[in-house]
Amino acid sequence: MRTFLYEEGQGLMNDVPITDLVAKAEQETVTFWIDFPGSDVAEIQKIGKLFNLHPLAIEDLITPQYRPKIDTYDNGLMIVLRDADVDRIEKNLSALELDLFLGKNFLITAHTEPMECIETAITRLYSSASRTIARGPDYLVHAIIDLLVDDNLQILSWLDEELSELEDAIFTNPDKATLQRAAKLRKNIVYLQRILGPQLELIRRLSVEESPFIKASLRVYFRDVSDNLARLNDLIFTYRELISTDMAIHQALVSNKLNEIMKTLTIIATIFLPLTFIASIYGMNFEFMPELRSPWGYPAVLGVMATLGALMFWWFKRRGWFD
Repeated sequence: MRTFLYEEGQGLMNDVPITDLVAKAEQETVTFWIDFPGSDVAEIQKIGKLFNLHPLAIEDLITPQYRPKIDTYDNGLMIVLRDADVDRIEKNLSALELDLFLGKNFLITAHTEPMECIETAITRLYSSASRTIARGPDYLVHAIIDLLVDDNLQILSWLDEELSELEDAIFTNPDKATLQRAAKLRKNIVYLQRILGPQLELIRRLSVEESPFIKASLRVYFRDVSDNLARLNDLIFTYRELISTDMAIHQALVSNKLNEIMKTLTIIATIFLPLTFIASIYGMNFEFMPELRSPWGYPAVLGVMATLGALMFWWFKRRGWFD
């Protein structure tokens, strides 16, 4: 558990005892933030009861929800968000959950895995306290959500690089491994769309709905975050269309390559068909075959076979089968 307290005239303090936070909870000149970077259920339940959180809000803080949502209670807003994390080595995406309870002058956050948006927000507390926690917990919520959207913008940049590399691979070596890579990339794009898509309407609600826990002057900031997230969703949709197009191109190239192979085999088989026919005739075991005793029989047959092969090759070439 990490605690941060900002008090007018005192500045920013960290690792503040919970008893001190409870004592200052009703002071209007105080803003504090409690962050749980792990699944300490007992500690979250204890803090929730100390600050009179609704039992359902406490349950949301300790239980995975899998879908973003906003619930309004008498003493605060319960906000559940999802973030994406990328393993650049395995090239896999995973979903992270961030739970926020916004009170009148405090913020409680809980997450089971380290989150870049939280760590960056904490770093900014020390570098620009007047712009974050000093402006109230609602502004701090905006800052965290804005950072979360920025994190996903970096993931989109990574996906853009992967798409560019995939397109190069498709035109240079459209093999099975390239198709598997395209399928995996499409899976990541669809997964990211499922993570971020439902959150757009949620953040729009924060920008338009009146709430006693979010100042009216801050709605424009949430609107800006909503616009950024809308652009991200548009980009994800574009990437999804691009990857589908790339997979179709890959399939077309593979089919074209297969057709070229079949055409080559067809030419070879067609050229050798009459030659095989001639050879099979003279391979019959009849006693009376005049050509067999002719001194020019063997070279004559070879000449006929060579002439037929050359004529058929010329005919195929004239019809453009070798282009």
